[in-house]
Amino acid sequence: MKRTLLLGFAVLCLAIPTLTGCGAGEGPAGGGAAQPDTLVRVIPRTPIETGLLFSNALLMNDPACMECLTPELRDSLSKPGLSPWEVFGRWRAFDSNGRLTEIVRLADGGAATSYYCAIARLDELPPVVRMDFTLHEGQWLISGFGYETMAGQADSAALERRVSVILSDPVLRREMRMARMLLDDIRFDASWNWSSWEAAREAGEGFPGYILGLSQESYDLLAKSNIRQAGKLQIIQDRATFQVASPPLELRELVAAWREMAYLSKAVLRARHEAMQNLRQTGVWMEPELEQEDLRVRYLESIFLQVSDLVESRDTLSRTYPAVLTTGSGEPLEALAVELDPRVLEQRTENDIGVPIWRALGVDMNGDPDPERMVYWAGDLFLFLGTPTGYRLVFRTYHGYDSDYHGQFGTVPSPSGHSGVTLIGNRRDAEYCLFLDGSIPRFTAVPIESGGDRDLRSYPDQVIPEDW
Repeated sequence: MKRTLLLGFAVLCLAIPTLTGCGAGEGPAGGGAAQPDTLVRVIPRTPIETGLLFSNALLMNDPACMECLTPELRDSLSKPGLSPWEVFGRWRAFDSNGRLTEIVRLADGGAATSYYCAIARLDELPPVVRMDFTLHEGQWLISGFGYETMAGQADSAALERRVSVILSDPVLRREMRMARMLLDDIRFDASWNWSSWEAAREAGEGFPGYILGLSQESYDLLAKSNIRQAGKLQIIQDRATFQVASPPLELRELVAAWREMAYLSKAVLRARHEAMQNLRQTGVWMEPELEQEDLRVRYLESIFLQVSDLVESRDTLSRTYPAVLTTGSGEPLEALAVELDPRVLEQRTENDIGVPIWRALGVDMNGDPDPERMVYWAGDLFLFLGTPTGYRLVFRTYHGYDSDYHGQFGTVPSPSGHSGVTLIGNRRDAEYCLFLDGSIPRFTAVPIESGGDRDLRSYPDQVIPEDW
């Protein structure tokens, strides 16, 4: 027992110098300050951690978010009496799926980097698309923000970059063309079916009185038009979400605007449709407040159309051009995606028993080097104007011709001296012709008298309004 106690005491005596060395210890000769034996280094936050910390504080309107900014940026933004929300706007959430650029060494010995992202903000403020960081006294702090450029003040270099990225990617080219075709389809549907309301408004009639004065048949035309437009907007939103799921960094804000455009347009249309339905059923008009939403939709459309126009005018790589054909007046709409090929006269797809499912015929309707394309599918006609770099939808019908297909149609001389397309309805009581009058599509019908055919050229002005 004594030997054990003595051994423990000896070990403790040997440990005392070591323990005292971890404390103040003896200073060096001359009475200088003590030097620690252990150095503790704190790893600074990464730029993304700083951005997330700033965003979390901003979500709570906490002034502590200002501590994540460089002194220069903080001094330029801080104003007495203003809360963080008033300075930066309200953020929906931090985007953790962006891309951090490489770290650049600055001339003064510091470092800088940028985080490209897509952070939506409330209060109609443009999204944040870039956060700049500077290494300040060993810490990464935010030195600036980049915002989505307004359409009217777009940076030409950024616009050209977007267009070039889309043109180099076949999937993006295809999806943007399909979305643009559906937008044109929506615009035609609204203008043709709601033209009576436009005329009534110009004559000074109010919307409630106009709706309540419609026959049930006329009202049904407007309601079905709204449903078709909503269905096409849903197709645009779905394709932008699932077919363009991982866009390149340069296009993230554009694709986000693309999706929001379709989603918000449909929400506005739904609110107006429900108000119209309530008016029709109860006689009470409760006008939805959509002024801010309308402004946002117009802004988002301008962003999309600006890029779409350039893409379609510069697309010299595509050899076929996509189109989305829709039919019906119930949501979801029936839809068919086809590829129009300008190098062949006729395209068609048949089922197992040889019945045409859809058919496309090349027709020169205006005399230019780029023939038009007439397409028939599921009872509806689609006319695409030929351009040097593709096709543009200029006409379509919505009411069908009493069948799911019509494989028999051909070309005839039109009143303009070029060509038109003619077909006979399945009930054999009318012959239809579609042609261009200058740049305006004309759709005529001629009753077929029993025992003889009719010459379409004798009836160029007989238009069937319900097919527009």
